[in-house]
Amino acid sequence: MDILLNLFAFLSPLLLLLGIGIKFARIANQPVHVRWEIYDIPSAKRGEAEHAGSYLEEIDWMKKEPKKNLLVEFVEPLKEIFFLHRVKKFNIYGLWIWSLFLHWGIWLLFLWVFLVLLNATLYSFNLENLIFIAYLSYGFGVLGSLGLFVKRISNKELKLYTSGIDYVNLFFLFLLFFTGLLMIQLDDYSNEVLSYMKGIVSFTLQSENFSTLTLLHFLIFEIFLLYIPFSKFFHGPVKFFTFHKILWNDSYQKKGSREEKKIMQQLNYKVKWAAPHILPEKSWLENAQNTNFDEK
Repeated sequence: MDILLNLFAFLSPLLLLLGIGIKFARIANQPVHVRWEIYDIPSAKRGEAEHAGSYLEEIDWMKKEPKKNLLVEFVEPLKEIFFLHRVKKFNIYGLWIWSLFLHWGIWLLFLWVFLVLLNATLYSFNLENLIFIAYLSYGFGVLGSLGLFVKRISNKELKLYTSGIDYVNLFFLFLLFFTGLLMIQLDDYSNEVLSYMKGIVSFTLQSENFSTLTLLHFLIFEIFLLYIPFSKFFHGPVKFFTFHKILWNDSYQKKGSREEKKIMQQLNYKVKWAAPHILPEKSWLENAQNTNFDEK
């Protein structure tokens, strides 16, 4: 039993990183996405222009090297990740505050775990001085998961957009944060969490040394780590592709470029569906070149 406890605790963060790497590689090698080309592009502001339009608006744009500020493009998604400003601006169901609580609960939980790991390995300090981070994390997480669950189950229109796995995910997160909140009420919680972290690093975890709450909370957290790359929780890391490769990608195709080769390959894909204007089992290129819609 203790061997399994050690293996699961030790491997879960490593498998998280491996899963993220595999998912990133798979997404990066997907067919070229249909670009939205919806402006404003944050890094493309020019002069006194009020909008951040494309370089394609400029005269002789092909003779110029497109100028982009990649730093701005990396900072902009952080506003969405940490403040959910698009949810606040566009969501009509009042989910923003609860989503904000839940997301900050998760960010602070990772910060709390990192500080415990740091304390257990490299730098010793009084963990009690930072207990407010744990309280904020677990408190925000409980409020956020409960609030979103109630919102989704009580709003008839919102229920149409909510799948069963959404409820499962929210209940799972509630258990994660609620067990954590109960755990830090234990008299000797700081020694327990430090001992647990030291046990992971040294591969010496023994279940009899910990309370049921501590074991349960860390078990749920480790399952959470394994679950991230294969669930909707992965939407955070994927924002890089959403913003940089779809929303803001306005680069033009160059002769002999990698993008041209991928597009040419995709033009040879066979169309597997039918419609009045489509030639089934023909390539996308053949369909694009077909101008006689009366002949199939």
